[in-house]
Amino acid sequence: MAVIFETPLQHVLGELQKAVHVVGQIIQTHRFKSLLKRLEKTLESIELVFYESWRLSKVLDHPEKETIKFISYLRNAIEIVVKCSSISCQTMSKKVLHSNKLMRLNNELLRFFQIDVQKKTMNTSMTDSIAISGLEDNSSVVALSADGYSSTCCVYAGQLLNLPLTDSFANVKSIRFEHISFASSIQALFILPFLQKLSFLMCEIGDALMNGVTESPYIPSNLIDLEFDCCYDLMELPSEVCNLVHLQNLSITNCHELDALPKKLGNLSNLEILNLHCCTKLQGIPESIGSLHNLSFLDLSDCLSISLLPNEIGELCSLRVVKMSGVHGLQELPDSMSNLSRLEEVICDEETSYLWMDYESDLNNLKINVVEDDRLESFMKIVQ
Repeated sequence: MAVIFETPLQHVLGELQKAVHVVGQIIQTHRFKSLLKRLEKTLESIELVFYESWRLSKVLDHPEKETIKFISYLRNAIEIVVKCSSISCQTMSKKVLHSNKLMRLNNELLRFFQIDVQKKTMNTSMTDSIAISGLEDNSSVVALSADGYSSTCCVYAGQLLNLPLTDSFANVKSIRFEHISFASSIQALFILPFLQKLSFLMCEIGDALMNGVTESPYIPSNLIDLEFDCCYDLMELPSEVCNLVHLQNLSITNCHELDALPKKLGNLSNLEILNLHCCTKLQGIPESIGSLHNLSFLDLSDCLSISLLPNEIGELCSLRVVKMSGVHGLQELPDSMSNLSRLEEVICDEETSYLWMDYESDLNNLKINVVEDDRLESFMKIVQ
């Protein structure tokens, strides 16, 4: 059956690849360009699958109806990509809808093919390459090279059942997971002695983070940057994350299922940046936030469900910038806001700006920057 479907599948993938490349050259919108670039990388990885027959057989080991349906899906996907070039920057609703379609398209490609690709080792003095492939559990993992200076490793595309750590990882300082579905604990990450930055982009976290942090006695003492973006199933962070005392940047963005933060958030005494942009179900901020005396940047923009801020927020003595446009559930600010003597800039929508006007006389350095509020886009963030 693999041979029967090889030609039409190759053809439709080729047409999709051409469309992505052409539209990518035409389009100017940053939102679409980044999504198309990601889709193009996925298609390049899939192309390698067709060079080895055993992989082809494995990839196309699907029921006949499912494969036919998938080929039809790809033909429709070409139309989705082409339509992107005709959407103006002003048509926000169409931009959001098509952005979501492109993300789903990329995810479906990864799920269907279960890519297992090993990148060629780069033979240069500047690069120390790390590659993971052919795992015992048939995980579909790609590891990009680790730069000799930044020691960065990227793992993307597929399902990760176990994370095999070798001596190659000993000096890794940064790891980024992209489009990974975790099926077990990521406990092994927390024994890396030099790890400083850990990022999860469009990953299916499941229980991996909860198990990984709570079960491991090893807390990465050098971790300073922790990032989650578009991890749709991330509902909570384990309280043990608050033991990462050297953490300086905690970024949780576009995680629409996250509804609460750990109560001991204030234990992150070295935190300088807290970015919670577009966590649409987040109900509030823990009172312990007042202990973050090094926090200089706070982003609550498009946190649509926040209706109340704790009075302790006024204890953020180093806070300089606050972003809070689209926080439509917030009806008032705590009186303690007048204590934020170092606050220099608030970026918000017009509705929220009225809440800040009462504090302008107390905060001499404060500048309120009003950005245009697009309620339709906010609505799309709720329903996506």
